[in-house]
Amino acid sequence: MKRYCASDRERRRGEDVETCLDGGATGCPPKPLCSPRPPHRPCPPPCPPPCPPGIGPTGPTGPQGIPGPDGPTGPTGPQGIAGPQGAVGPTGATGPAGPTGATGATGATGATGGSGPTGARGATGATGATGPTGPTGATGATGATGATGATGATGPTGPTGATGATGATGAAGATGPTGPTGATGATGPTGPTGATGATGSTGPTGSAATFAVGTVTTGEPGSDAQVTNSGTAQNAILNFTIPKGDTGSAAPVSLLSAYSTPSQGQASGNPIAFDRNSLSYGSDISHTAGSSTFTINTPGVYSVSFHGVISPASGDTFPLNLVTSLTQNGSIVPGASVPYNFQSSTDASAQSFSVPIAVSSAPTTLAVSATGGNYLADGVSMTVSRLGDIPS
Repeated sequence: MKRYCASDRERRRGEDVETCLDGGATGCPPKPLCSPRPPHRPCPPPCPPPCPPGIGPTGPTGPQGIPGPDGPTGPTGPQGIAGPQGAVGPTGATGPAGPTGATGATGATGATGGSGPTGARGATGATGATGPTGPTGATGATGATGATGATGATGPTGPTGATGATGATGAAGATGPTGPTGATGATGPTGPTGATGATGSTGPTGSAATFAVGTVTTGEPGSDAQVTNSGTAQNAILNFTIPKGDTGSAAPVSLLSAYSTPSQGQASGNPIAFDRNSLSYGSDISHTAGSSTFTINTPGVYSVSFHGVISPASGDTFPLNLVTSLTQNGSIVPGASVPYNFQSSTDASAQSFSVPIAVSSAPTTLAVSATGGNYLADGVSMTVSRLGDIPS
């Protein structure tokens, strides 16, 4: 419901009405005043015509008149005081990254700084493994012949020559004095076999002949062997001259030795590992430190030696029979197995073997393992040496 406010004209008119209602000269009974200021009182209807003298009291107030039209909007009031700052809202999601900017130009190279002090000399590194043996050098010129050595021991008696054909027995002549031994003539060609003559009468028994070895002399290399008789035909004294052979060259050393000091536990049948190599000459045998396998790279005859201390592992039951064996390409080498029967967990057995093996094709692998139960291996070592070629 709109509030009604009287205009100046209506206020003047109201004053006239009030004068009339207050009784004034007309004698109208007093009525409540109408005012546009609070507290608001309802405005009375228009004043009736002047009351004639002797008229009765005023009748009841008529109904409220229709409100007048709204007045024009007043000017905007001054800006009110700002309200308190509201709470900060949640941070929005991070926007996508912007494109990468172009690479800036490279700056000028700075001046080189002074050399720092020389650091302390580091510890000398471990000696590397020995490289393979180089090829054999050319044979040097033959040196001058040395002085003749002392006479060697008497050589073995040579084989008996074939028996010649029996000639006809002549009459026994008187024995003449022995003449000096003439030089041995060249052997003539063998003549054809003659017809067998008639058997002659048996001659008298001759004296037994004797045989003795005289001197044995070493001849020059490449000369012929000689046998001379310094005695008689009846009592021969044979002197031997044997030529000296050429000096042979010593075969190069070819071997590999490896070992392991820390205790190692292995399951039954697992090979023992050797964590270090000690000596290694040539390229016929190879082994990688920490590996359990030795590899033969050249066919030939080899010698394999093993030594180590074997003991039961935790959890074994007793009695326990362990057999330590050498295997070649996974097969046990005959004669290279050492058994031992352990009675308790505190037992230990020092086991070793040394056997020759023939390697007809390469590469061939060698390993050592124990079977029969889990085991511990301590202080193990193994050496493989090449002895030479397989004889044909």
